[in-house]
Amino acid sequence: MKTPICTFDARVGILCGKCEAKLQSGRLKKTDVEGAIKITKLAEFDQEINKFTMAGASKVDDEFILKLRGSDISILRANNVLLKKIEDEFKGKVWFVEAEASDRRFIENLLYPARVLTVNLIWLPDGSKLTKAIVSTLNTQELQRNIEKIKRIAKEIRDLELLLEIQR
Repeated sequence: MKTPICTFDARVGILCGKCEAKLQSGRLKKTDVEGAIKITKLAEFDQEINKFTMAGASKVDDEFILKLRGSDISILRANNVLLKKIEDEFKGKVWFVEAEASDRRFIENLLYPARVLTVNLIWLPDGSKLTKAIVSTLNTQELQRNIEKIKRIAKEIRDLELLLEIQR
């Protein structure tokens, strides 16, 4: 398991001088540390999770957003039991996004399992910009419940002002 903090620190839950310095300087956030400790705790008992690479973590309201490798996210999407273990450990919904993803890929990660048809950048007269995503999904009710949360996550993590249009 690779995390933003030392493996030993993640196991014992106490930061060494080097990791503490990263936290104080702002290169690490408290959510990175909290996420690393929780995911490492799970990795001790699950070989699949032990292979993951966590690049960082964020928190919007009470929900965690974990930044993982793309291959790790694919494993999670194929294994509902593993996903349930992670959400139980984090005590709520956990969103998974690729660490090095483009804005389009980031939006696709947030909207999964809905299919993103197109992503466009719209420049407004005042100089600000909107990112418009057109989404195709059969389960519009679930997406409707999460739209505001998805917009908040996109704004806080990537500073994207998101506009979603749903097509059936």
